[in-house]
Amino acid sequence: MTPPDTFTELARRLAREGAGAACDAEAARLMSLATAVPRPRARVLRRAALGLAMAARRLDTLAGAAGGGRIAPFRPVGLRGAVAAGSVALAAGRLKQAELIGLAAAEAAPDCAAGLRLAGQALFAQERYGAAVRALAGAVAQDPLDAFGRALHAEALLFAGEREAAWRALSSLRAHGEAAAPLAWALERALHAGALGGSGGGRQAGGAP
Repeated sequence: MTPPDTFTELARRLAREGAGAACDAEAARLMSLATAVPRPRARVLRRAALGLAMAARRLDTLAGAAGGGRIAPFRPVGLRGAVAAGSVALAAGRLKQAELIGLAAAEAAPDCAAGLRLAGQALFAQERYGAAVRALAGAVAQDPLDAFGRALHAEALLFAGEREAAWRALSSLRAHGEAAAPLAWALERALHAGALGGSGGGRQAGGAP
């Protein structure tokens, strides 16, 4: 996993390139869209706008005077900045903020796995395992080759009590090759050693191999 200080440096660099202003502009666009759609969809868009505005504030703080008022395109600079800002919030224990920013990034860029992966990590940290499974399943669907995302999904399945699905996910992770296999083996070793206590311990009888 990327060290928290690396996310901070990445967020700071992207902020200086205008990521904060890009997030603000995208938030304004989503708020405008919210005025022309049915109420349930409008709530989703307004929540996404709030998440991007939060990301923008964090990015502006990191950039300081070096931001210079520049505005970058939302994709890729603003999007990457939002996810980096959310990762900084996650590392700082601001789990609700990280969740909101992740969901906002996913709404603004539904073809990008990073937002859902961030939201899944934040939900997992809040012990909301069912919601984490759903978010991380979406991330895996967007980017099936992301070994880290697949490992997070398998772990969330274990903690959600979906053990057979978790073992299938681990087997699939190993099958994705050398880059993914160590993550799968590490999860299996932790499970057998009882380190994943929230998942209920070792393999159930009749569970997937």
